[in-house]
Amino acid sequence: MASIVTLSGSPSAPSRTEAVLGHVERRLRARGHDVTRVVVRDLPADALLHADGAHPEVAAVVAAIADADGVVVTTPVYKAAYTGVLKALLDLLPQYALRGKTVLPVATGGSPAHVLALDYALRPVLVSLGAEHVTQGWFVLASEVTVYPQDAGVLLAESAARNLHLVTESFLTHLARHRSQLVTETDDDVVLRVSPRDDAAAPLLEDLVVEYGTRYGLSTPNTQLTEVPITDFDAPDGAFLVISRAGQTVAGGAIRRYDDETAEVKRVWTHAQFRRQGLARRVLHELELAAVSLGYKRIHLTTGPRQPEARALYLAAGYLPAFDLHADPEAIGPHAFDKELPPSTRRAAAQPAGAHTPSLAAGAGAGTQVDAADSIAPPPSYRSWGAA
Repeated sequence: MASIVTLSGSPSAPSRTEAVLGHVERRLRARGHDVTRVVVRDLPADALLHADGAHPEVAAVVAAIADADGVVVTTPVYKAAYTGVLKALLDLLPQYALRGKTVLPVATGGSPAHVLALDYALRPVLVSLGAEHVTQGWFVLASEVTVYPQDAGVLLAESAARNLHLVTESFLTHLARHRSQLVTETDDDVVLRVSPRDDAAAPLLEDLVVEYGTRYGLSTPNTQLTEVPITDFDAPDGAFLVISRAGQTVAGGAIRRYDDETAEVKRVWTHAQFRRQGLARRVLHELELAAVSLGYKRIHLTTGPRQPEARALYLAAGYLPAFDLHADPEAIGPHAFDKELPPSTRRAAAQPAGAHTPSLAAGAGAGTQVDAADSIAPPPSYRSWGAA
């Protein structure tokens, strides 16, 4: 079963666009897939108009798209292009929000003169967002859709129903093919508990030094990863985890003791070539399990103001911000987050694994995350970037 997010770009309700979308969704659900609809006009207008990607409702949509295997994008066409409300959301998505995903575009409009809007307006945007494959879409004439508002019934002209069936089947075929390839590529992922001095940890640490140095432009203990002793990640108070794929380290992270009941997450990272596959979310989940196995009841972490992707990741993963989400990130300094570990997670946690002992069966992981948040976990103090 695939996870599919559908986007309604219609600014009004009821609408022919959503009537067509409902038909497509029924076909997807009939094939056993999990479908989640996002009605863009229902998102907070202030967040869309002010490009507030950190707003919880917007972050939740970004996370849902990140977790999805496929996306269906629908829009009415008024002026030879997709709607402004849809553009507002697409502009908020991370640069490669659709990487690895199959996308089906569908449009409605009053005139055949707008039929090329799919290929010349919408498709280039979807490709620029990294879509694995934008399948053949379809333009449905308004005259082919009759909506019955009293009971949400829809009557589609025979030609429209037939062509929507064809493009939906094509979408599902490409989606199944890609999912099969993804399982083949990732079914040997193994989570290992290692020493931070181990060669398996080296790619993670080296890349974080480069990333932090680039973003913050200073050589400080934080950018050089020397702000805490490396021994903090050793048992029994800490843990250092990596995800290995066919012998290559592709993601990882660590925890250390923050206080007697709290672990601090550090060093979350994903290899640039393997982002948009859910690895950062999986690392967080594994670190939470490791924290429970070490007796911790909550998680604390901080990220820097120039790591918006990491901020979006933690919000999507249920971490509560201890700062004003609407304030200027640079004025805030360190962005602190906290999360209570639920009792059910504590009961389910595995016992600590020994060095180089797999802690999870092979698999694709626990869903995907927002784009470059796959890459970085935060240094603890922004102020120390520039001052001792």
